[in-house]
Amino acid sequence: MAETKFSSILDRKSGEVKRPPPFPTGTYVWTVKGLPEHGKSSVKQTPFVEFTVAPVQPLDDVDAEDLKAFGGMNNVTTTLTYYDTEKAGYHLTEFLIDDLRIDNEGGEKGVRAMVDESPNCQFLGHVKHTPSKDGKGVFW
Repeated sequence: MAETKFSSILDRKSGEVKRPPPFPTGTYVWTVKGLPEHGKSSVKQTPFVEFTVAPVQPLDDVDAEDLKAFGGMNNVTTTLTYYDTEKAGYHLTEFLIDDLRIDNEGGEKGVRAMVDESPNCQFLGHVKHTPSKDGKGVFW
């Protein structure tokens, strides 16, 4: 998707500014881009691990015309956030073992070591749309 410079939007007529189409629904092959970020949530200060991922290939259930109208997959990224808590920790290990297929050595490998192996791993992920609260758009 072409990057828009904010100053160029200010110079346009309001009727020319349109909401872009949402990223098309369906299944994609995704790649983990670099090492994940470690941080804390802003409100409760809950520690998390956040992976930046990018689609690299659509599967047959993605509408080719919708993807073309969106502008393709170039420069598309999103993040996957996993919280570091007792109740939510299994989400991260399932992502690492089941989705990224990182060998956990029969349950003996540490989760941190597995996270360090995640860059460039690929997985299948499904995009769906959720309506925004105001009903004017969708989140994916």
